[in-house]
Amino acid sequence: MDMSEFVAPKSDQLNADDLIAGPRVITITRVSGTGNADQPVAVYFEDDNGKPYKPCKSMRRVLAAAWGKDATKWKGREMTLYTDPDVSFGDQKKIGGIRISHLSHIDKPMTLALTVTRGKRAPYVVKPLA
Repeated sequence: MDMSEFVAPKSDQLNADDLIAGPRVITITRVSGTGNADQPVAVYFEDDNGKPYKPCKSMRRVLAAAWGKDATKWKGREMTLYTDPDVSFGDQKKIGGIRISHLSHIDKPMTLALTVTRGKRAPYVVKPLA
């Protein structure tokens, strides 16, 4: 019996808990604004069951750096998402979050300096998706 449907979190978006079983490659169907300042972007994908991926600011920066700022051109592109247990949020240390490991439409690995805490940046690498 596949337990995934019985352990899925109740949420209106893709969650880090949805990826506990392992990484997932998604194919984008559309990108839209949400009207929410905290999570302003919703990335809809094939078989999302109405639960889009709402990337954090760092992952939005990765997507814009790799694919450009015009999200209407992202339809049909793919990315690999995974749960990173070391993601922190505000004062909450290591609560886990979704990160991008691979992207289609890039020729070689990309290294970007992303903010990890206020005033501290670290290299983040995204690899091409074969």
